[in-house]
Order: sequence, then C-alpha cells, then structure tokens
Amino acid sequence: MDKDYRHLKQEAQPGTFKEGQVVDAVVYAFTDLGVKVAINDTYSGLAYKNEIFDALYIGQKLKAFIKCIREDGKIDVSLRPREGKEVSEVTEKILMLLKESGGQSPFNDRSTPSDIKERFQTSKKVFKKAIGVLYKQRKIKITETGIEIVSQG
Repeated sequence: MDKDYRHLKQEAQPGTFKEGQVVDAVVYAFTDLGVKVAINDTYSGLAYKNEIFDALYIGQKLKAFIKCIREDGKIDVSLRPREGKEVSEVTEKILMLLKESGGQSPFNDRSTPSDIKERFQTSKKVFKKAIGVLYKQRKIKITETGIEIVSQG
C-alpha cells in the first residue's frame, strides 16, 4: 500500500453523514469482517464482506453509500445503492439475460445464492425481489426450470 491511511478518523459524530449519502471511497485494507475504505480521504469506514459482490483491490476508487454511524462512532458503508435502486438494476440485468438467451433462463427463486451472486453480482434476496417485480409486471413467468419472458403479443 503506497498511501498512508493512518490519518483517517476512526469515528464520526452523529450527523456527520446522512444515511444513504454517496461518498468517495478508496479500498485500503481487507479484514475478517470485510473491506476498510477511506471515506472522502478523511474517515475510515467498513463494508461487510457478506454485502460485497465484486472483486476489489487495494487502492480501488469507488462510490460508497453511508449505511449508518454506529453507537461507537464507527462508520458502516455499502458499496451498492439502496436496495430499491439495486432491485431496479437487477431487474434490467434479468431482462437482458432473457433477451440474450432466447427468452429463457435457468435462474429462479430456487437457484443457489452463490450462482445468483456469480451471475448477477447481487444477493438472492434482491434477485427474488427483482423477479417478483418482473412477475407482477407480467414480463416473466416462473416455471419449474427457471424463468421465461412473456411474449408481448
């Protein structure tokens, strides 16, 4: 690591950030809990590993989203937008996959979390919400073997 991150404040006062606020982040360490990021080059924050769906590297710059400032002043961040926006993005990915694969996909609510994470870079919970949205919009049907696009005839 060529940059020194010891200057980062480890705690923030309540009100320093708003929940959901977008901040600039730089990955500077990996821990058992997740990934430590420098927030706006001033604060240290943590993104939990069970919420990380992309390969990251030290020095990587990205946008992060403030989840909360804990009672001990530590900052929790997410590297993904709030769930509603993420569901919308995954919905688009699913439709694109269906169009690219002739209208059918083997993925459904019985797919494993690891398969979903690998293909869609998201959690199974968000994936299920996304296919639920598409189903309610009558854009897909859910079958025993996966999902299928509904022909708009």
